[in-house]
Amino acid sequence: MSSIELLERRVASAFYGSFTSLRPVQEAAIEPLVNGQNIVLSSGTGSGKTEAVLAPLLSRYWRKAVTTEALILIYIAPTKALVNDLEKRLYPPLVKLGLRVGIRHGDRDDLVSGQTPHVLVTTPESLEVLLFRKDATLQTVCAVVIDEVHLLYNTQRGLQLSILFQRLQKSLGQELQWAALSATVGRLSDVRDFLFGSAASAEFLQFPAHRSIDAHVRHIADEASFLKLICKLTEGRPTKLLIFTNSRRECERLAGILQHEKSLNSLIFTHYSSLSPEVRVETEQKFTAARTAICIATSTLELGIDIGDIDAVILWGLPSGVESFLQRIGRSNRRANKTNVICLVPDNSDNVIFDSLRFIALVDAAKKGELPIRSPQELFGAVGQQCLSIIASDGGRFTRIAELCKLFDHQDYLDRSSIETILGELANNSYLQRHGFKNQYGADANLHKLVDYRMIYGNFGRSSQTIELRYTSKVLGEVPAENLLRVRLGNLVRFAGKIWRVRKASMAGILVEPSSEKGSAIDFTYGGRGISTDAFVCDRVWQIIHNQELPSEVLTRSLHESLEKARDNLRRICRIDQIPYIRSSKGIRYFTFGSYLVNKAVALINKQLDYKADDVSLLVRSPINWASIPTEAQAYESVFYRLLETSSERSIYQTLLPAELQLREFLQDWLRDETIRRVLVRLAHSEPVLASPQIEVLFPATYR
Repeated sequence: MSSIELLERRVASAFYGSFTSLRPVQEAAIEPLVNGQNIVLSSGTGSGKTEAVLAPLLSRYWRKAVTTEALILIYIAPTKALVNDLEKRLYPPLVKLGLRVGIRHGDRDDLVSGQTPHVLVTTPESLEVLLFRKDATLQTVCAVVIDEVHLLYNTQRGLQLSILFQRLQKSLGQELQWAALSATVGRLSDVRDFLFGSAASAEFLQFPAHRSIDAHVRHIADEASFLKLICKLTEGRPTKLLIFTNSRRECERLAGILQHEKSLNSLIFTHYSSLSPEVRVETEQKFTAARTAICIATSTLELGIDIGDIDAVILWGLPSGVESFLQRIGRSNRRANKTNVICLVPDNSDNVIFDSLRFIALVDAAKKGELPIRSPQELFGAVGQQCLSIIASDGGRFTRIAELCKLFDHQDYLDRSSIETILGELANNSYLQRHGFKNQYGADANLHKLVDYRMIYGNFGRSSQTIELRYTSKVLGEVPAENLLRVRLGNLVRFAGKIWRVRKASMAGILVEPSSEKGSAIDFTYGGRGISTDAFVCDRVWQIIHNQELPSEVLTRSLHESLEKARDNLRRICRIDQIPYIRSSKGIRYFTFGSYLVNKAVALINKQLDYKADDVSLLVRSPINWASIPTEAQAYESVFYRLLETSSERSIYQTLLPAELQLREFLQDWLRDETIRRVLVRLAHSEPVLASPQIEVLFPATYR
């Protein structure tokens, strides 16, 4: 009996039509889900994961859905854009089954308008809202699906969702069936442990992507070279290109460069988070419909939003890590089951050699299907947020500590002592108040403010104040308020890939009108952190330099020659088990290729007070005895407090944690990354060797 025969006949027809054979991922998911088991499923981008889990889940619960006309399944996605896209994708098969699909996010709530949907697609924050308002619709839910789980794993939003799942089960008085999906996960059991606890039962289904990767790495020396490349790619035939950048400002800058070419002017689109939902949807629709088009985007299009077939993905600069790299290149050429990616080292690169090698390392990891392994982290910020949400949802009434602690039982590290410490700090900051003589906490003034300002529902990082950018009554998007210091009446500004003239600027917003002028336009500034390379990529570069031939088919001839020369020079200088260094008036510079965080930790544990570090090297005043450095991450506990660096990406709830938990939370990146220990072991077993000053030419310092 084939797996498809286990599906309810009408469900199988709605999702798979007349197909008698399914993709392996779809075959594998049917039996466990039809039988009520939970799964963690990892499969390549575009492999049909959504259908793979929904077909068996709806087979299991379809009769209940049609007889009770109630909500039976919640499908959780990390962004509103993906929620909207999923609704469009799910509508055709569900309507064939007589089922309704609905949305709940900040812009739309189908639970309060019209008939109750059988399947609700929503975000973690909107599930929070539903639980906060004790929505009775949730009482019939049977199953939960969590999509793009890699964006939630080891994050505050992920921990929030983990606790929300426990709250939902508690309100139902029974366990829910669940499925967690991702294209890029290192170890599937870690996803289960982080979201549901290590005691939760689950099947682990992993299907590595088998798409061939046609990758090219090249250096773009100037704007003219970039323009020439894009013109060549779009010449003579319909072509769809998706260009990823790491900032909204770079999106606009590249759009400005391409619009100087008359033949490309009408083909350019931009897509990033500051644009209003209406503008983004309009961009997606126009780009999908066009035969030839170029969309320049940030991470907003890394996810599975449907924008049609892409002939090639272009990466302008390095992404934040292997997972982001895989998500981006996975958007390319799904039709032919082949990934076409062009990796560009941009004109403003600090180190063309190192950036090119990092791209080679990423391509190498992608082709071999190797991902960094990061164990589940011990996070606390969302714990405080959830305690506040639970108390506020009950009108601020005093709530027993024991009652709150029950929701964290699935995570061993969240013991009563930690919870009481968090509650005590919230009370010290007037968010909660202690009961006079009972082990209970109730709402205080600042918690009521969080509810009034609607800040109680999420664990997003604190961002700078934003203002709207408007054309007549249409909201084009939002920009940081600090841009008011840069624009004046009559200035030309660039936004959404177009040029606008400023008509009015105040805290109420910036009013603009379209302009056809080609003069110098102001690019809005946006907050954010620079891209840092993790230890996995840095260490892989070191291994490639010493153990592999450079892939000539990936590189342009000139870049291949430059990299070969650099590699050969480095091989002459040192072996793989050595650490090259140079001496100068500034001190001793060790070339570790260990990452910024490892280099900083080594400096601190060796009491190097006046040091500088980047991903490649460490500059210190006195020699380091590398053979004596600790190789266990935990052994660096004495310098943990100095490794801590504050970030605007932290949520308000993280800043409200007791100092010791803030430190413990921050260090999870250090403690839970298995590559860290591997790099420390490599360095401890390496011999320092004096190098020629030429190495500093190959790898100039980029200290923070």
